[in-house]
Amino acid sequence: MKKIVFYNTKGGTGKTTICFNYGWYLAKKRNKKILFLDFDPQISLVQAFFKKSRIPKNKCLENLVVNHIKNESIDFRDYVLRINKNIDLLPSSNNISLLEEYLTDYLLKRTSSENNLYQSFHRNIIIKQILDEYINKQNYDFVIIDSQPNYSLLSVSSMIFAKNIIIVLKPEIFSFLDVKYLLNIIKSLEEKFQTKLKILGVLINAYEKRRRTSESIVDKFRHKYGETFNLVNQKIRYLSHYQLSISLSKSPVFVTYPKSEAAADLLAAFEELDMLIESKSE
Repeated sequence: MKKIVFYNTKGGTGKTTICFNYGWYLAKKRNKKILFLDFDPQISLVQAFFKKSRIPKNKCLENLVVNHIKNESIDFRDYVLRINKNIDLLPSSNNISLLEEYLTDYLLKRTSSENNLYQSFHRNIIIKQILDEYINKQNYDFVIIDSQPNYSLLSVSSMIFAKNIIIVLKPEIFSFLDVKYLLNIIKSLEEKFQTKLKILGVLINAYEKRRRTSESIVDKFRHKYGETFNLVNQKIRYLSHYQLSISLSKSPVFVTYPKSEAAADLLAAFEELDMLIESKSE
């Protein structure tokens, strides 16, 4: 079972759209069993599958964590939505942000109030251990995670659980600052949790071929970080079919618009990504 988190330190990169399409690609094109996890309070990944009103309130990640802590009997299937024979989804809700407060209160009852570092450390470990306990028993080939785009309990927990990270960047000059910040985060997490995190690959999204600045920024990124990251050569262009396929049909672009340039870009990028994952993931 390979666990992969799609991450960036800021929103608006198209991370969720690519995460959604990649999981579908693995399920439909490679016949893999997929579990999607939504670690973002905005629940964009969940809404890529369903309208908000159709999501059962009891089926969510935060209920799984809280009920486990309460020592309630847990059947993992009770918290998961079956999308099709190859895809399951463990949703979150807008209330998942309250999980941080709940875990803090829980740990305060068991540790000294001044030991804030221990509490911070342990909240992440609790979530990781709960996910390990229930998910590792399942027969999924891949766990695909859409992470919250910042540094938080949820994003940290998703990274130390998955250990394999895919970065989605837009070709903007500020992306260099994001990458530097990201490297510092990963180094800090490796030291704090005594673990090894791997950036499997970097995907360039929302690439505009007609803008010279896009190619210039990609070249600068490759020059500066080419030995640090595996940059996927196939760039994903800024095309409307990505959003339309989700908003209109709740389907990946290669299903809704199979002959589109958007589908061709994604499939080519995903084939490259597959090779990186096979060679570098845990």
